[in-house]
Amino acid sequence: MTQAYVETSWLVDRRGGSEGTTFLPLEFSAVVTSTVTQVEVARTLRRDDPHAEVDLAVHESLLGVDALPVSERVVALACRLPVRHLKSLDAIHVASALITRCDIVLTRDRQMARACEELGLQVA
Repeated sequence: MTQAYVETSWLVDRRGGSEGTTFLPLEFSAVVTSTVTQVEVARTLRRDDPHAEVDLAVHESLLGVDALPVSERVVALACRLPVRHLKSLDAIHVASALITRCDIVLTRDRQMARACEELGLQVA
C-alpha cells in the first residue's frame, strides 16, 4: 500500500481538465494532506480569480484526498523540525507527512522538497 502526502502547490498546479478537477496518480492507494491545504487552495484560487466558484473548486481539488487535522501532535512536531529555512505552513505539511508515514510527498515547492529530502522523505 503506497501512501502519498499531497501538498498545496501540487494540487494547485495539477488542476485542469474540462471539469477543473485534480488528477491524482493512480499508483497510490491512499492520498492524504493537512486540513490547512483547504485554506491554502481556497486563498490561492481566490487570489487568482476573485470571481471563481471557490468552494466548488476546493471540493473538486480535494476529491479522493483524506485530510489530517492540524492537531497538537502536528504542531509540536512542526515546531521541532530541525530544518532551518522552512515556512510555518510548510512545516505543518512536513510534520503531517512525517506523522502519516507517507511513502512519498507530492510538492512543487522546491524549499519544501529540500526539507522533506533532508528529513528522509521521498519527493515527487
